[in-house]
Amino acid sequence: MNSSVGKTNDPQRSRIVAISPDDGSAIDLRNPVLAAALSWAVPGLGQMYQGRTTKGGLFMVAILSTFVFGLWLGGGKVVHASWADQPAGRRGILKLLIQPYVCQAAAGLVALPAVFQAARLDGPARQPAMLGGGLIPVGFMAPPLAPGQYVSRAYADRLTRYDPDIKADDFFDKPPLKQFRRDQLALWHRQLGRLFEIGTLYTMLAGMLNLLVIYDAWAGPLGPSEEERKRRTAAESAASSAAADPVS
Repeated sequence: MNSSVGKTNDPQRSRIVAISPDDGSAIDLRNPVLAAALSWAVPGLGQMYQGRTTKGGLFMVAILSTFVFGLWLGGGKVVHASWADQPAGRRGILKLLIQPYVCQAAAGLVALPAVFQAARLDGPARQPAMLGGGLIPVGFMAPPLAPGQYVSRAYADRLTRYDPDIKADDFFDKPPLKQFRRDQLALWHRQLGRLFEIGTLYTMLAGMLNLLVIYDAWAGPLGPSEEERKRRTAAESAASSAAADPVS
C-alpha cells in the first residue's frame, strides 16, 4: 500500500507530502509530475530533486549499471527499436509493443538513441547516425537488417568491413542503395549465443525496475496505510504492557 499523502499548511504554497514508512517523517514531493519525469529521464534524478539524494543516487547507480552491463553483454545490439519489417500503415507503435524495447525504454534517456537510430535507418538516409566501427559496434543501437531491406552504400560497406559474418555478396547492388539479403538478427543470435538473451534480460529488468522508481518519485515511498500503522502501534503497545506486567 502507498504511504499517506497530503498537503502542508503553508499559506504561501501548498506542498504535496508523503509519510516515510521508516520513521514517519514527512517527505516533500515538490512537483510529483516533474519528479516522475526526471526519474524516467535519469533513474533517481526525481528523488534527488525532492531532496532524497542518497536514495536517488542508489537508484541511479543500480539501474544504470544494470542497463549498461546488459548492453555490454549484448555487444551494443540488444537495445534496438525496429519497425522496418512492418507493412505500410502499421509501423511504429504496433511493432514496438511486441518487442523488448517497451521495457528497455522505461530506463530513460539512455535507451532513447535506439529510436533515433531506427528512424534514421528507416528514413531517407538509410543508415544510422552512428555508423560505428572499431571500439564502437557498427550501427550502435541500430535495429537489425531484415531480408530485403535497403541501406546506404556507406552502411553496407561498414558492415562488410567490421562484421565477420557479413560479406560483400550479402548485398544486392541497387544504386544508389544496397539491398541486404540475409537476416541480421539471426546472425546476432549466432554470434552472441546466450549472451544475447542475457543482455536483453538485464536491459529489460533495468527498465522495469525504473518503473518503481518513477512511481516512488510521483507518489512517495511504499509503506503501510494509516489504519495498518495504527493496528501495528496498538499491537506493539499491548505487547509492551504484557511484558511490563507479567502474569504471576
